[in-house]
Amino acid sequence: MLTEQNIESELSYAYLHAIASRGGIICECTGRHSDEAGVDALLRVKGCLSQDSKLTQFGVDVQLKATRQTPIEQNGRYSYSLKAKNYDELRSTHTGAPQLLIVLFLPADAESWLVHTEECLEARRCAYWLSLRGASETDQDSRTVYIPRANQLSVPALRALMTRFSMLEVLHYDG
Repeated sequence: MLTEQNIESELSYAYLHAIASRGGIICECTGRHSDEAGVDALLRVKGCLSQDSKLTQFGVDVQLKATRQTPIEQNGRYSYSLKAKNYDELRSTHTGAPQLLIVLFLPADAESWLVHTEECLEARRCAYWLSLRGASETDQDSRTVYIPRANQLSVPALRALMTRFSMLEVLHYDG
């Protein structure tokens, strides 16, 4: 049996995979070696997303997190505590591929995470994305990051984000 933490992790991947698949974006789960490098999933685009696209084949490294803690909103942003190791990996400016943190906020009650009927399969709550590229250093064991509510991970939002990457836009952290 999976632990509750492993179930949360699997649901975060399932959420990303569903959104990416519906958006026509390839989503691959990475293996143990990539996980040690802070990469849980890889998003790939093969094709032209926009007339302005400079890239038609590229990938984005994704670190997935899930939590059942109710997010605290302040000034239109959710706070999330990230281990320093993960924070440092994601803030690097020395990577070829863009990197994203995607956090799935789950309901506190595990029974409501996924609801199934003959009519639908419904995942509760929502995931949000964040680029930490260029964020300041930390000398603590963890760092609180702030994710704008506007960064909701939906099919149109992911396609728009990938289109920005296809035009070589570099997203920096605005913490």
